[in-house]
Amino acid sequence: MFHTYFPPHPALLEYVDSVTVLDIDFTTENSLSPIYTFVPTHTRFLCFYLHDPVKVKKQDSDFITRARSIIIGPQLTPVTLDLGEKHHTVIVCLKPCSMYRLLGIPLEEIVDCDFDARLVIGQEIDEVLDRLREAHSNQEKNNIIQLYLLHKLQQLKPALPFDLAMLQLVGAGGNLPIDYVASQACLSVRQFERKSLERIGLSPKLYARMVRFSHAYKYKEAYPDMAWIDIAFRCGYFDQMHLIRDFKFFAGFTPGMLKEEDIIKSVRFRTLED
Repeated sequence: MFHTYFPPHPALLEYVDSVTVLDIDFTTENSLSPIYTFVPTHTRFLCFYLHDPVKVKKQDSDFITRARSIIIGPQLTPVTLDLGEKHHTVIVCLKPCSMYRLLGIPLEEIVDCDFDARLVIGQEIDEVLDRLREAHSNQEKNNIIQLYLLHKLQQLKPALPFDLAMLQLVGAGGNLPIDYVASQACLSVRQFERKSLERIGLSPKLYARMVRFSHAYKYKEAYPDMAWIDIAFRCGYFDQMHLIRDFKFFAGFTPGMLKEEDIIKSVRFRTLED
């Protein structure tokens, strides 16, 4: 497995976290499984699949092949991914409010949805995808996607104090009082809640829980042998029972069901977010 991380261009820092190029040949990587359970995360993604398409299974449905370029909205339920035999993708990780700023769609309307990027952004995405598939190096792929994102800057909805406040919440691992974050956004708590549904897609308290859960899940992927009780306290949980509650809510299973041997065979997407 090869992955290359690229920091955003300075002009993109306010709405892009990173660009990652991931290349996995599962026919040679015998230790890795192409089947991955993707649990909810606070990060939003724009993904370009350059080789095998990705298939997605939601709950009890069948696997459905997704488009070559997709926009993933706020997720509340886990999905199962089939990454194919050769998984080559460019992943743009967006900052908390950036998907709303990019699309102009209230995110509460697209919870648990993903979309063919062409249908949302337009045919320009086809040209980006074609250029990415023709690129000869990861650096060239990065240059293509960051140049495209730079061209979108003038179309972005303006940043608000709310956006900076949510960055503080994410930076604190979800462990800030909501009334404090609302004050940083220069809003009353009620105004803050309405703005959160629009720009994040979730209520502030639910989003803070998701951030904390995401950090805990990421810790376990990065350190499979770490005890859950240690992860719970590292991530700001009052006790292990609160961690178990969030696992059941977001992942649909308890932490004890996430086995070390399964993590070792996994692509560990959460760790790649960093």
